[in-house]
Amino acid sequence: MEKTPVHLVWLRHDLRYHDNQALYTAREAAQLDNGIVLALYIATPLSWQQHDMAMIRQDLIRRRVAALTAELAELKIPLLAVEGMDYDSCVAVIAQLLPLGVVALYAQQEYEVREHARDHAVAAKLHEQQIPCYWFDRLCVMPPGSVLTQQGDIYKVFTPFKRNWLVKLATFGVKCFPKPAVQSATAIVVPNLTPMQAGDNSSAGWPVAELEVLNRMRIFCQQRVQDYTTARDFPAIDGTSSLSAYLAIGVLSAQQCVARLQHEAGQQLEQEKSGASVWLSELIWRDFYKHILVAFPRLIKHQAFQTETDRINWPNDNRLFAAWCRGETGYPIVDAAMRQLNETGWMHNRLRMITASFLVKDLHIDWRWGERYFMSKLIDGDFAANNGGWQWAASTGTDAAPYFRIFNPVTQSERFDPSGDFIRRYLPMLASKTNKEIHWPHKPVTAKGYFRPVVEHNEARKLTLALFSAVKSQESPC
Repeated sequence: MEKTPVHLVWLRHDLRYHDNQALYTAREAAQLDNGIVLALYIATPLSWQQHDMAMIRQDLIRRRVAALTAELAELKIPLLAVEGMDYDSCVAVIAQLLPLGVVALYAQQEYEVREHARDHAVAAKLHEQQIPCYWFDRLCVMPPGSVLTQQGDIYKVFTPFKRNWLVKLATFGVKCFPKPAVQSATAIVVPNLTPMQAGDNSSAGWPVAELEVLNRMRIFCQQRVQDYTTARDFPAIDGTSSLSAYLAIGVLSAQQCVARLQHEAGQQLEQEKSGASVWLSELIWRDFYKHILVAFPRLIKHQAFQTETDRINWPNDNRLFAAWCRGETGYPIVDAAMRQLNETGWMHNRLRMITASFLVKDLHIDWRWGERYFMSKLIDGDFAANNGGWQWAASTGTDAAPYFRIFNPVTQSERFDPSGDFIRRYLPMLASKTNKEIHWPHKPVTAKGYFRPVVEHNEARKLTLALFSAVKSQESPC
């Protein structure tokens, strides 16, 4: 008796059933050959550890896979969630499923080096059995290589990239795929594989039901995006979309965000300073950093985009780094931000810039130390965005802040947390300070129960300028 054709969908950073091209295409193909769709997710905790993936992000993934299993069951699509070891184990897991009658594999592309090697090994194994693999490029709204200069080169600066990106959006629009059709209930006996383990529930504050996440995105685009331009910079208020964690693991796609924003904002997108256009710019930045990552794979190997800056001799004081990690630097906005990260697994974007600048340009610690620490803590950790943000703050990347532009953490605090509400939330020992004192509670004496400043900002600034000037004076062409 002939086996029913099995169309295998390998889910990775696309943990959704709306706008999932791999899942939708597999279902369409299965309807043509009277086959069935089988979805697969393989947890790879050892590889996650090698990538410094935060435990809270791992938990979010595990909770989301469990939710997606139930959601796909309503479409009569089984999801096999397997506990693997590392990327190498993916080949063995998929190989054990081939005897079920697998006729094709469908998956979304990923851009990093190890992920490429993993997918190449899987494709080679399936090629031996003459089973085709279909790879879909949906991590970006505009796939890498589609936004180029007139000379066919990659953009290294954001503003012209954005200009061309918007032209392409106006020309081609954005496509979102509907959820797949319900398939006929079909019994399928799968091999005895280790089921995916539950997480530690550290991400319990983040809902994982797809419809709830989609509704959050809709509400933001309908009711809150108009205030985004002004509200997004103030960590004491809820002024951001809070969707980054869902974009990072693929509960949402950037395409869905753009399509919803176009639907809700309309002509506001034409206004450069409107909240809608500013949030769209943030989504374009997301694409930009992924395009850069694909074009310059050395970034995955933790090299600076501006290669001469790799010659900077960072002092890298372990004591100062530990104080930064714990939120004990004596600079309230920095300490409150680091405690937010350590306690919640998330940090407001303005604070990411302030803390990154402080680590590199006040404490003179290699930006890669901070990049890795953020990845080990962030629920929304995304390599391209994290790397791009850190290199921007460190003045080593594309569109980097000029090395002589150095955030003053006290004036940043006064500007973006003027009443000290955010600082008080994470530094209760400063609760009694006035709105003026709280930004620098060291006059006339250090606040009781708080920390003495680990460095003096103006002196640290001088050393930063000297460190950069030393390599700039030796600069050689790339």
